[in-house]
Amino acid sequence: MLERSGLIDGLGDADREDACTAFKPFNLGAGEEVFAEQEQDRTLGVVLEGTLVATLSRTKVGVVGPGETIGEMAMFGSLDRRSVTLTTESPVALLLLDGDGLRQLRLRDNPVAQRLEVQAMRTIAQRLRATNERIGTMAEGDRVIEPTGRGLVTRIAESLGLVGKRPTTQEPLASAVLRNTPGFTPRDDAVLQRLAARFRAVAVRDRETIIREGEPGNDAFIVAEGRLAVYRSVDEGRAERVAVLGPGHIVGAVALADKDARSATVRAVAPSWLLRISHDDYRALETDLGAEGRTFRRGMIDAMSAQLRLANEHILRQTRDPR
Repeated sequence: MLERSGLIDGLGDADREDACTAFKPFNLGAGEEVFAEQEQDRTLGVVLEGTLVATLSRTKVGVVGPGETIGEMAMFGSLDRRSVTLTTESPVALLLLDGDGLRQLRLRDNPVAQRLEVQAMRTIAQRLRATNERIGTMAEGDRVIEPTGRGLVTRIAESLGLVGKRPTTQEPLASAVLRNTPGFTPRDDAVLQRLAARFRAVAVRDRETIIREGEPGNDAFIVAEGRLAVYRSVDEGRAERVAVLGPGHIVGAVALADKDARSATVRAVAPSWLLRISHDDYRALETDLGAEGRTFRRGMIDAMSAQLRLANEHILRQTRDPR
C-alpha cells in the first residue's frame, strides 16, 4: 500500500521493504476519531483515501485529504501533544508510522525518513497558507485592521534605508540563536555549528518591511531579537495584523516549503536582528540525509507548526466572538 503514497518511488528493494514493514495499514469508517486534541502521541499517518476534518475546541479549522500527512507536528516537532482533533468525514484508508518505526528508518539511513520530513514541511506550509487565506475572508469584527503604509514616501524611505531605528545591540551569533530555538538544537554541537554557518545575521529597522504578500519567496528568516508583525491584505490599502512574532519564530518558510508566492506581509515593529537562510541553502538542507539536514527540517517543522497553532487559535477566537 505504501506504493500509493509515492514515498518509496525510485528506491532499491531493501529500502522499499524496510519502509513497507515500518508502516501499518488501517481502514476506518466515517465519523471515527483518529487523533484527539491534547492527546500525547507521536504517531504519524499518511492518508491514502478519504477525508478527515480537523477541529480545535469543536471549531472546524481544516480538512485533510489523500496524499497528505497527519500527526507530523507531534511526530517531528518539540511538542508531543496533538494540536487538533481529527475525525474521519468519509471512509478513510491510512498508513500509520509510530516513533519506533521512524527510528528504525533513520538507523538504516532509509530515504523515506527524509521524504516524510520534507512532505511534513510542505503539508504544514500548505495548511498555514490555507488558514491565512481563511483569516483574510472572515468578517472584520474586532480584527486589527491597519493601513498598509505603502505610499510613495514610505517606499522611497524603505529603499534608502531611512525607516525607523536600527538595533543597537551586537550582531547575534547564529549558533547561539539556533541553540535557543525550539526544534533546532542537535545533540552534537558540531552539527549546530555547521548548520549555523548557513545563516547570515541581518539588522532590520523598526517599521521596515521584510516580506511582501504576493511576491516570490527567495529566503526565510529566524527572529533572533525584536518583534515582527504579520499582515494579510483585507482590501486595497488595508491589512489585518494576524500575529506578532518574537525570538525563535520563523517567517518566509511557507513560500519556500510549498514553492508558491508569499502568503503574508511581514514588517518589523521594533529594531530587530534576523537570521537569513537563502533559497539555495534551504533546498540543500531539505534534501540532506545527514544530521545537519535532519536538525534543520525538525526545526522548520517545529517553527511552522507553532505558527499554524497561532493561526488556528486566531480563527477560533474570531469564530467564537465575531462581533
